[in-house]
Amino acid sequence: MDVDLGEQAGYNVRFQSKQSPATRVLFLTDGMLVREFAFDRDLSKYSCVIVDEVHERSVDTDVVLGLLKQLLERRPTFRLVVMSATLDIGKLQQFFPSAPLLQISGRRFKVEVLYMPTPVPSSVEAAVACVTQIHQKQPAGDVLCFLTGEFEIETAVKNTKAQLADALLEDGEENSTNENAATVEGKPQQVVVLPLYANLPLIDQEKIFKTYPPHVRKIVFSTNLAETSVTIDGVVYVVDSGYHKHSLFSAEGRVDYLLPAVISKASAEQRKGRAGRTREGKCYRLYTKEEFKEFPEQTHPEILRCNIVNVLLMLLTVGVTNPCHFPFIDFPSDESLEEAFYDLVQFGAVDGNLELTDLGRQLSQLPLDVSLAKMILKASTNNCAGDAIVLAAMLEAGNIFLRPSAQRGGGGGASRHEQFVSVEGDHFALIKAFHAYQENRQNGTQYCWENYLRHQSLVQASQIYYQLLNHMGRLNLPNTATYRPDTGTMDTTAIKKSLIEGFFMQVAFYSVERGCYITVRDGKPIKPHHHSIIHKLHPPPPWVLYDRLQMQGEGGVFFRVGCTVRVEWLLEASEYFRNPVEITDGEIALTLRKANVKL
Repeated sequence: MDVDLGEQAGYNVRFQSKQSPATRVLFLTDGMLVREFAFDRDLSKYSCVIVDEVHERSVDTDVVLGLLKQLLERRPTFRLVVMSATLDIGKLQQFFPSAPLLQISGRRFKVEVLYMPTPVPSSVEAAVACVTQIHQKQPAGDVLCFLTGEFEIETAVKNTKAQLADALLEDGEENSTNENAATVEGKPQQVVVLPLYANLPLIDQEKIFKTYPPHVRKIVFSTNLAETSVTIDGVVYVVDSGYHKHSLFSAEGRVDYLLPAVISKASAEQRKGRAGRTREGKCYRLYTKEEFKEFPEQTHPEILRCNIVNVLLMLLTVGVTNPCHFPFIDFPSDESLEEAFYDLVQFGAVDGNLELTDLGRQLSQLPLDVSLAKMILKASTNNCAGDAIVLAAMLEAGNIFLRPSAQRGGGGGASRHEQFVSVEGDHFALIKAFHAYQENRQNGTQYCWENYLRHQSLVQASQIYYQLLNHMGRLNLPNTATYRPDTGTMDTTAIKKSLIEGFFMQVAFYSVERGCYITVRDGKPIKPHHHSIIHKLHPPPPWVLYDRLQMQGEGGVFFRVGCTVRVEWLLEASEYFRNPVEITDGEIALTLRKANVKL
C-alpha cells in the first residue's frame, strides 16, 4: 500500500497496537476483535471483517464467528469474509447457511507423497535418517521437517549435525570462499541445520529466512509453527512426523495436558503444501498409508478442550445475556460450562443469577486470565499492584529460564539462576529476574545469554508490563510497588495475599501420610516440578499456591510455579476455606476446621 504503518494501515494485537484515526485497514487478532465487541457491540466503525485461518479453530476464532453471526442479523449491510486454506466446508456452510462459497485454486506445484512401508518406532530417529538421505541423494532444495516440540527438535538438530558433520556449515561460514563447495550432480555438498519453535530466541528464529548459496542446503526442524504461521522460501522437501503437541484441559481435574497426538488429515495436507510453493516437491510421511487413514479429518476445536472461564466472562461483557444459548460452531460440554460458571461465581464476577457484577466488569477490562486480573485488583488495595503487574507479565510471557541443553553446552544455567531464587516461592524469582533484566536492558541480549534467560520472553514481559500499567491508569487504580532495587526485597506477605485472591482454588496441602501435595479443590495428588523451589524445600511447606497444573508424558501432574502460603491467610481470604463443605479431601477439611477454631 506504500503507507506509513499506523496511519492508513495499522495493527492491534494483545498488549501492542499501532493505529490512528486515519487507519482504514486494521490487522488484528481474533481475540482483539472479540474485545472490540465489548466497547461497540455493532462494530460500527467497520464495514467489513475478514477472518483468515479459520481451520485452526482456536477459541477466539470460534467466539468471534459466533459474535459476527449475531452481528449480521443486526446489520444486514455488514460484510463478512471467512477464509481458510483447508476447512470443513459443510460445517461452516451450516453455520452461515446463506453465504456463497468461493473456491480459489492456489498456484501450487505437484508434490509427490511417499509413505513408510511399516510403522516407525521413533519419529525423531526416522526424521534424522530421512533428512540425511534427502541431503545425500536428492537434488537441490531445502528441507522442512515437522516434529512435536522443543526437546525433539533440539535432539534431531544435534543428531543430524553429527550425521552430516563433514558437510556441516556453522553460522557465518556460508558465504566463505570454498573452491570445492559446489553442487555435484545437482546435489548441494554443504548443509545448514536449524531449529524452529516458539520459545527459540527471535535472533535464532530469523535464521530460517536467510538465503544461502546454491551449494548449501538448508534443513529446518520445526513444530507446527511452520505449518501456517511461517512460510520458508526454498522448501522442496517436507518430512512429516504425523504428530504435534496437543493441549487439553480436563474440567474434572483442572489439569492442562500437553501430549503428543496425531495430526488431522487437513494438517497433513497443509504440511505437504509447504513443499510445492516454488516448484515440484516431495513429502515424506513418516507413517504408513493405513495409519494416515485413521487420522481425524479436522483439528479438534480448542473450545472443546480448554478452560472456558474467560470465554464466558467475555461473552457476558459483550452483552450475551445467556452464553448457554450462544451460537458456537461446536458447543462446549455441559461439564465445562458448569465448572466455568462455578469459578466465576467464586471469583465474584457473576452473582447467583449468573449476571455480571461490577467486579466482573472490572475484571474483564484487564486483558488477562481471570485469576491474574483478580490478583492485580486485590493488589491495588494491598499497596503492591506494581509487583502484581510484574508477576502477571512474567507469567503471561511463559517460561523465561533456559536450561543449558536448550541453549548451549555446560552446566552453568542452574548456578546463574540461583541469584533469582527465593525460598518464598517461584513467583518471587520471576519478579527478581524481571527487575534484573530491566537494570541491564541496554545490553539485554548479552545479559540474557550470560544468565540463561529467554530474551524474547523478557522483551514480551516488558511490553505486557507497560500495557498493564496503562490499563491500571484507565481504571484509576494505583500501581504502587514494594520491590526495592537496592536490596532486591519486596513485601512478600502483601503479594502472597493478593495471589490468594486470584488463585484461591489453586492451593494444595502437603499430606505427610501420603507423601505428596493434595489439591484442596479436587483432592488430587500433585508434585512440584524438579526446577521449582518448592521441590527443594525440606521439610515440604504445608500449604502452597500454584499457577497451573500440567501433565506431560508419564511424569504425573505437577506445577512449575508455586509459593508458600499460610493457612490463616487462606481463612481470611475466602468462605471457601472457612466453611469447607465443598472440600472433598477429609484430611484437608479437618486441618482447615482446626485452624479456623484456633483463629
